[in-house]
Amino acid sequence: MVILSDEKIDIIFNRLLVYVERNFKSFVHKENLLYIKHTLKRVLEDKDKVVEFEEIGRLFAESNILFMESMFVFDFLRKNFIAHLPNDIDLREAKRVERLFDDITNYFSKGYLKSYCIEKIDNINFIEANIIPKEMIEIYSYPLKIHIAYIRRFLYSVVNEEAFIDKDYNSCEFSTWLKKEGKNFIEEEVILKRVIILHKVLHNLISITEDYKKKGLYKEVFFSINEIEDTFLQILTYMLYLNTKALTVEFSKDPLTGALTRRVFYTILKKHIEISELTKLPISIIMADLDFFKKINDTYGHLVGDEALKHFVRVIKENIRKSDYVFRFGGEEFIILLPHTSLKEAVEIAEKIRKSLESKPLVVDGKEIKITASFGVKELDISETIESNIKAADEKSLQSQRTWKKQSRVLNYSQGSKPHSCIAFPSSFSI
Repeated sequence: MVILSDEKIDIIFNRLLVYVERNFKSFVHKENLLYIKHTLKRVLEDKDKVVEFEEIGRLFAESNILFMESMFVFDFLRKNFIAHLPNDIDLREAKRVERLFDDITNYFSKGYLKSYCIEKIDNINFIEANIIPKEMIEIYSYPLKIHIAYIRRFLYSVVNEEAFIDKDYNSCEFSTWLKKEGKNFIEEEVILKRVIILHKVLHNLISITEDYKKKGLYKEVFFSINEIEDTFLQILTYMLYLNTKALTVEFSKDPLTGALTRRVFYTILKKHIEISELTKLPISIIMADLDFFKKINDTYGHLVGDEALKHFVRVIKENIRKSDYVFRFGGEEFIILLPHTSLKEAVEIAEKIRKSLESKPLVVDGKEIKITASFGVKELDISETIESNIKAADEKSLQSQRTWKKQSRVLNYSQGSKPHSCIAFPSSFSI
């Protein structure tokens, strides 16, 4: 199949050397190009030798020569070989030269890809061992590690030239997690949607890449794997953000009650106000005050008072959603933050808490102590300051205490530019 003389091949490779020196950012040794030249001459004598370019691809990858620049080498050779063909050559011969360089490029890509995938596997192992925090919360670490193992299996299937069957998005454990636990724990709807989309994209890319593998289109496989890596790293970034946020919340808890502390309230609220401005979804807060807390302390002692506070927070948590927050704002004063919640929905939550507290007395040393609380509910007006919104809810909570009547419940609607934007709940108290 020899079509060019050694002299013409030497001319082409001398031009290639100049082209590489002027344009490449990779450190391509002259010996690399001589290796290609020697192998190409062997292939021109025996086209079955084309498989030897797989080893050259592996060598280029291990030498950290960029894949794109490697492709430029073969594109340069293709064009120059065709340009130097005799004018009277048969068109079919020119087509054979085209196909030959397609095969050369493909075998080179196959070898480069195998070495490249081994490097990616090493990177994933490093991420798993060093980037994912040891203290990562299991609700986030478990699904993330499942998908790290999934991507690793896929990369090994490329290295070992095996079919990868496990491509279906719906049967993926990460997908199941997103539909169940993830849906409950990822409170920011924007992030949840983004992770779901990225996860679908990831599976689509793996399916497309598997088709390229079956067809032996290794150059296309290389570019697809880069997209898979980029998509996975985006998912990883979101998961690490969620974990950092969860750990921040965990380390910001009141040691007595387990409620969040006041110092993180404003940070979390401001973030949700920003989301509310984008999504136009409402935010509500509930101010909750234990009734006659001083009397509990005076009658039963401070240890029982502590138990009353813990009991109150337990009841609150039982009646709010995973996406809601409860903060200890003062001694016996708590504030409940309800993202994506209207006044009507917040009122229903406050009423659930009130009824639950009424039906679940605190039991200390076999003695039942009935605990009651007063509530002020406010849908935030984001055109006002945070302080003014809190003050409005707090005033309604105080009003509930002032209008307290045993075994009764009085609703008080605030007046102003936004009628019914704030409601006060009095509650009953008995020892």
